[in-house]
Amino acid sequence: MALRVIVFGPEDIVQSLQAAGMTGGALRFVAADPSVEGLPRLQSEDFDGIVVCLPTVRTSPQQLCEQIRAVSKLPMVVLAEEADADTVVEVLAWGVDECLPANLSGREIVTHLRAQIRRATEYVPEALVPEEFQVGSLYINVPRHVATLGDESLDLTPKEFELLAYLARHPGRVMPREQIIADVWNEQLNAASRSLDVHIGRLRRKIETDPRNPKLLTTVAGVGYCLQVN
Repeated sequence: MALRVIVFGPEDIVQSLQAAGMTGGALRFVAADPSVEGLPRLQSEDFDGIVVCLPTVRTSPQQLCEQIRAVSKLPMVVLAEEADADTVVEVLAWGVDECLPANLSGREIVTHLRAQIRRATEYVPEALVPEEFQVGSLYINVPRHVATLGDESLDLTPKEFELLAYLARHPGRVMPREQIIADVWNEQLNAASRSLDVHIGRLRRKIETDPRNPKLLTTVAGVGYCLQVN
């Protein structure tokens, strides 16, 4: 599934971010009331990031940001009418991760937001990175370089194993092509390269009952790939 971001701001901001978020990877933006009245939605649904548009906040901006931080540790980006040094220092003291000018393009805001989400989910201490994964009947043990599907051992090349383990770290989540290439190939591939698709095809021949109609390793057209949980 796509990454979901809750936006404490008006619908036009949400639409602008949504248009930018559909290029280069899946981000879905959801509007919430720009006040403390929007907190119940944050608490009742699953999100991956938070955007607060300060110029439209209908309550104390500091109070809203601090209350958001009190109930959520998700990456939070604030859009301020004036993001000068004094404003940035003040806003960051509220528990915000980044303060940006509200007049930035949607593409720039989305780029910063993706970086914050990646930092929170990918760049973790090595000791905290899981080394074993169970996704449905698929089992992966990274240190032992073992992958099984049900009772059958999978014969994978090193790159196939690395790619499958990477997707297994994000079960049920659509991983953008560009991000997979950056993380698995260390950006040594051009985004237009077909090498990723070739490896996906090889994996499907080894883990799917019908590789032409994949149920486990699926494609989201124009976005990327997803290792399904069920």
